[in-house]
Amino acid sequence: MAQPTVYILYNADASVMGKLSYGYRKLTNKDPDKPACAACDITHAGLHLDETAQWKSAKADFISSGAAKEIKQLHRDELDKE
Repeated sequence: MAQPTVYILYNADASVMGKLSYGYRKLTNKDPDKPACAACDITHAGLHLDETAQWKSAKADFISSGAAKEIKQLHRDELDKE
C-alpha cells in the first residue's frame, strides 16, 4: 500500500491580513470547543509565527515511521477552487 499524504488545513489565510484576522479571532474567541484554528494551535501553539519544536519533531517522526509520504500544510486561500 502506498504511503498517504497527510494534509493539515489551517482555518486562516496565508496573507498578512489573514494572520491578523486569525489573531483577532484567537484573542476574542471565548468558546474552547470552537478554536479559531485547531491546526494553528497544534503546529504553532496558537499565535506564534514559527512551528513549535514539538510539532517539527512529531512531523519528522510521522514521516520517518512510514505513516505518511509527506505532510502538506495549507491555508484556506491556498486550496484549489474545485
